[in-house]
Amino acid sequence: MGSGALALSSLISSCRTNQMNGYDEFINTLEQPPLINNQNFTLAASSENYSIGENYQISGFQFNQSYPSPTIKCQHGDRIKAIFENQIGQDSIIHWHGLIVPPDMDGHPKDAISGGAYEYDFLINQRAGTYWYHPHPDRITGDQVYKGLAGFFIVEDEEEKALDLPNGEFEIPLLIQDRRSTSSGEIVYDPSMHEQMMTGFLGDKVLINGTPAAFKDVKKGRYRVRLLNGSNARIYNIAFQNQLPFTLIGGDGGLLPKALEVDQLLLAPGERADILIDFSKFSQERASLVSLPFDIPSSGGMMNGMGNMMGGSSPEQGASFKLMEFKIIDERVGSIPELPKELSVSTFPEEKDAALRRQIDLNMQMMKGHTINGKQFEMNRVDLQVKQGQIEIWEFINDTPTPHPMHIHAIQFKVLDRSGSRGILPHETGWKDTVLVMPGEHVRVIMKFDAPKGMYVFHCHNLEHEDSGMMANYEIT
Repeated sequence: MGSGALALSSLISSCRTNQMNGYDEFINTLEQPPLINNQNFTLAASSENYSIGENYQISGFQFNQSYPSPTIKCQHGDRIKAIFENQIGQDSIIHWHGLIVPPDMDGHPKDAISGGAYEYDFLINQRAGTYWYHPHPDRITGDQVYKGLAGFFIVEDEEEKALDLPNGEFEIPLLIQDRRSTSSGEIVYDPSMHEQMMTGFLGDKVLINGTPAAFKDVKKGRYRVRLLNGSNARIYNIAFQNQLPFTLIGGDGGLLPKALEVDQLLLAPGERADILIDFSKFSQERASLVSLPFDIPSSGGMMNGMGNMMGGSSPEQGASFKLMEFKIIDERVGSIPELPKELSVSTFPEEKDAALRRQIDLNMQMMKGHTINGKQFEMNRVDLQVKQGQIEIWEFINDTPTPHPMHIHAIQFKVLDRSGSRGILPHETGWKDTVLVMPGEHVRVIMKFDAPKGMYVFHCHNLEHEDSGMMANYEIT
């Protein structure tokens, strides 16, 4: 089975079974985001007071007065013309996470607007994949994403369509986010200094597509499930409660070279995965999707313990809990086509062709917090310069006690290797734009900088870390 390196001792499991949701049963039908499937559209961000299920309320934000945010679906070769209207009373800008677009279309914090509209115009010139969009202003990204502004951006192409993958009612997007509430049911975002500097803001309940205690009726057939970890800081080790296997077909940047059978999948904030689930193989009437316990190397216990001592009330990073439930209807669907041995043709850069190797140190400084190469983000400072078309290898070295999911704008990369026992994870066998670097780990990635010339950012996708300055500029010249 895949992800075997994540197997844990019974001691760790027993220490990490904190109660998460407090749901007695899964009683709310899973919400499906509204769909935008044309090339010209408006995303209007507004301040709204709205309810989440029957028990929770939030003073937050919405795109197009919808929570969850709309799913945008387009085709390879489309020309996107989008208008972002900012009506939230804060600086904001939209980043198209995973898409390779010109610098003024990418959502750099320097392009944030305080009101009015920002016009986007770019071509979809990359492969099919599960991408997403969210705000990217300096210092307040975590607040805006947490309060409702995030949605899927799905690209389709002919290579993927030729596989005849499940679609329509048999394609399910799952945006996974954790939230924290008061005793009165108010969803709050108020990270402490420790949460900004260390753990990030961890919630005590899980929402799937904005739905608490979510369930989904499914037939006895194969479904395609698009997974997106849209949480600010929480990492999920996704599995079925009985650890039945499922088929992994895609990661951040679309289809993997070949399908892999796995029984768990570790997803950090910003990461995505496409999986196939055949519910005709399930003997029970209900199947619980869960997050299994996992350990954080080195000083993970110290990090979580300090969080509890300093007022953290949510389950620690690595705790186990249920995510949602599938209710299997006794209705079989047609025959399931066999997947080919090769899903996708990918020509990854080779180490021998790398023109430059860089060391990216992920540090922590007293009274400052997390830094990249010893520096915190400054809006107009160029931290790295790369030549357009050049192949480079970056080695992320995590010298801090906390995990860092590192996201690079405007490119897709290939994970070469990871120090320690975890090695390359199944969803890292394809193209990536976000990679999890655990404490003490060294992770090497290789990429070719084909994006248009200009300035982009790379950063930790723990949004509290990003907002506290763990971000850097790089310029393609």
